Amino acid sequence: MQSIARRLVIVIAILAAAPAFAGKIGFLDTERAIKSVKEGQRQMRILDDWSNRKADEVEALRDRTNEIAEQINAQRTIASEDVIHELEEKFLQAKREFEDARRALQRDYEAKQEELLSQVATRIRNLAGEYAETNGFDAIMMFESIPLVYVDDSVIITDAVIRLYDERFPVN
Repeated sequence: MQSIARRLVIVIAILAAAPAFAGKIGFLDTERAIKSVKEGQRQMRILDDWSNRKADEVEALRDRTNEIAEQINAQRTIASEDVIHELEEKFLQAKREFEDARRALQRDYEAKQEELLSQVATRIRNLAGEYAETNGFDAIMMFESIPLVYVDDSVIITDAVIRLYDERFPVN
């Protein structure tokens, strides 16, 4: 009986001490940090300007496709089968060009986003590591990779990393 009681006391002591061994864990919202630092905002503006120009080109292709569709509808009852067939071929070609351009825009957008924001993201992760070492954190987790139900605001380091980033990497 004493052996069981002794083991129970040891288990309770270990369980009570476990949180002390867990260490200090912080959380970083990398996406918000990238969008909040001055350099990230500048890169996002460059990305938006680029994507707006490319989107205008894709919209022009969509408008061309719609115009051809309207021509087909207007000509269907009055034009010959050859004319309708020719318009339908133009429509299919225009539709393919539009869809190809739309897919290319999506692919190019992701590549451009990576090109413009990867350095910012890397710097943010590095600064989060430095901040963690300086402030006694044992681990920093990213919000994006962990499904969380609750996180106390005191362990969220995003704002501190944003301030540190803007101090260390000012935008001219």
